Amino acid sequence: MVRHHPASPRVNTGTVDLTHAAVITRSTPPRSCCALRPSAPARATCQVSQSPDDRIDHTVCMRPSPQVPVWANVHLTHARLQALADEAGVDILHIKGPTDAALRIARHDSTDADVLVRPEHVGRFLDALDATGWSLTADFDEGSPFGHAANLTHADWAMVDVHRSFPGIGIPPEDAFALLWADRQTLDIAHRPVGVLAPCAQVLIQVLHVARSHGADKPETWANAGEQLRADARALAKRLHAEVPFAAGVGELEAHRASSDYDLWRHWSRSEDNRLTAWTVRLRSTAGLRARLGVIVKALRVNRAYLRQQLGHEPNRREVLREQGRRLGNAMLSLFALVKSLLQPERRQEGGSSAKG
Repeated sequence: MVRHHPASPRVNTGTVDLTHAAVITRSTPPRSCCALRPSAPARATCQVSQSPDDRIDHTVCMRPSPQVPVWANVHLTHARLQALADEAGVDILHIKGPTDAALRIARHDSTDADVLVRPEHVGRFLDALDATGWSLTADFDEGSPFGHAANLTHADWAMVDVHRSFPGIGIPPEDAFALLWADRQTLDIAHRPVGVLAPCAQVLIQVLHVARSHGADKPETWANAGEQLRADARALAKRLHAEVPFAAGVGELEAHRASSDYDLWRHWSRSEDNRLTAWTVRLRSTAGLRARLGVIVKALRVNRAYLRQQLGHEPNRREVLREQGRRLGNAMLSLFALVKSLLQPERRQEGGSSAKG
């Protein structure tokens, strides 16, 4: 199992030559993940962004280095992840970041490396990462309300998001991965062949990402896609039972008002981001009593990963209790504000009726 560590990773020294680094990634990589290191010792910085519904939007851990720009480290990290996957016999698909660059007009430099792992291989892949120096920042339950990705950091490599599923896809994760894997293509990243999504799947994934960005991102790959590619992406969304979030991502959500998932994706795709609303729509869209109880428990529970990042150390009992009290207090304030907003129209209507009388 991957271990939790404080926010500031260790710092190593060494020298990186990007030309030779590319050659290293082509050949059989060393067992240690520390083969490539930045040349000047500098304090690594980690910044965590969290939304009101307690997902960790992103964690950026990087060490300033003129020798290794962030984008280059991300490319090298993709290559290293592929090497680890090959060694461990794990099937992974590289998603977002440099994998969909051909579908974008403007340059898009990622600060982390995203991979989708065959669900049956997730445990094995996490073990391989742990054995080579990666540390767990947030597990699947802590990193996102959808429970889809774990976040890991390393002293030398870029941040990694290990996906076991992707939010918005409605069929079982095992079936979704098999479908995407069957149509995969190969792309050289840092001179190493890696498996990437087919173009229509790249468009789909970016659109689904936009659908839960609260309006912060735009469906760039969709805007740049031709008519046939758009048709293929729509067809794939249907096969994956992702029609509603896909519609939210491309601005067509109103065509699905009758769907049980309409409120959920309306919340995620709009700029408004309210804690109580987020958990309410999740509860409404969750089927089954046991699953709904799980949503309630998660809504009330302290996100230890976020608290750990805020404090810079593993939180003790007192710190967790303090955060729990703050969390419950915020929930009560949100509930009070909701009740007040619901009552105000009635009060205005009563006031108007009195004036007429």
